[in-house]
Amino acid sequence: MILNLWAKREKSLLNKLRLITGEEPQKCYQCGACTAGCPSAEEMDILPNQVMMSLIEGEVTPLLDTKTIWICVSCYQCATRCPQGIDIARIMEGLRTVKLRQNYDALKITEKPDLKEYPTILMVASMRKLTP
Repeated sequence: MILNLWAKREKSLLNKLRLITGEEPQKCYQCGACTAGCPSAEEMDILPNQVMMSLIEGEVTPLLDTKTIWICVSCYQCATRCPQGIDIARIMEGLRTVKLRQNYDALKITEKPDLKEYPTILMVASMRKLTP
């Protein structure tokens, strides 16, 4: 049962990533050209082709906790070298977006929050989000 819930969550995250990026990770055939051209690969804990393999296998959650998605400088070397035309830099940006959105609705401004519990900027951002 727990494994089934995890699989559903991963599928949901993968679908969200597809919606954000418009990219299809399944097109990747693991040639490694993205990693070979990446100027930041030495600093990454998971290489770009490994990110793609993880996505092909339907595993998104482990990628959200890597430093790789934050180290990618979006230079588009990977995208220009990819024989399948996959924009891996866009996928990295999508992963960052998914990570940042995980707690997107954690604060409900319509409920009276404890002002000491949250930083001021969070209160301001929530008001902007909910104000037409």
